[in-house]
Amino acid sequence: MQDNTNIKGGLFIALGMLLLAIADNYIRFVTETIGLWQFHLSRSLIAVPILIFAVKIQGGRIFPKHFNLVFLRTLLMVFAMLIYFGCLAFFPISQVAAGLFTSPIFVIVFSILLLREKVYISRIFAVLIGTFGTFLALSLNFYDFSILSLFPIAAGVFYALASITTHLWCREEDARSLMFMFFFGIGFVSFIMIFLIELNQIFELYSLPNTFITSPLQTYSLNDLAIIFMHALLSIIGGVLITLGYQKGITSFVAVFEYSFLFFVISWAYLLFSDQISISMLLGMILIILSGLVISNSKDRNKMH
Repeated sequence: MQDNTNIKGGLFIALGMLLLAIADNYIRFVTETIGLWQFHLSRSLIAVPILIFAVKIQGGRIFPKHFNLVFLRTLLMVFAMLIYFGCLAFFPISQVAAGLFTSPIFVIVFSILLLREKVYISRIFAVLIGTFGTFLALSLNFYDFSILSLFPIAAGVFYALASITTHLWCREEDARSLMFMFFFGIGFVSFIMIFLIELNQIFELYSLPNTFITSPLQTYSLNDLAIIFMHALLSIIGGVLITLGYQKGITSFVAVFEYSFLFFVISWAYLLFSDQISISMLLGMILIILSGLVISNSKDRNKMH
């Protein structure tokens, strides 16, 4: 019964990843016209009313049962997504995705370090090959290393912590409630950042370069609005499916299904935009996926949380 629940949770996550992969490939079309904070605030202004309406129609609750625990989970998820989307303006989506989806590796690390789970050889092996794969996928080396190279991985760290808290603390929460908290949280943070950037513009406190992260408010084009609405809708559906997956299955088992995002995002980028991928990046992603397969096929997987 537990295995069936795990598989069902994994399939929910894979379907959610497909929808997110489609949506995230279109971010490149707004990074040069509007800023990161404007994108997230706009998306939240669309997503929050849709979620409230869905709960009103279908029933359930929009406010979480355990607010403090969900609030902490929301903070972790907001950090992860802000880093992830910020990186999309500076790195190819395949590299950013590889960094974010090292999260199952960090799920194992944190399960051992924070939850005091028993150390198994299979888990250590999975972490080692996954780490090596990450270095290849992100083209990291000691000669041209910079702190920016770690940002996609930082997204993976926060996402792993959010995934663990989803299973440990939020199994009884309505998935739509968790999505509401996430969109409200990231929208609120984005509003504060926009306010500070506009304040800086008015009083000329600091000289900031006009980048995706520091851009002030810009006028929307119809293309921008269409992409933001599409992204909001797919993010809601995909996020609910992923949340259901983590609620149903054991975190360290279902997390491996997140690797499907790498396949989906690269395939979509190649089919629609003719994006190319280097041999080292491809090999790195294969090793990352292999580390996930080692985790999912571990005899001890059901002891992990």
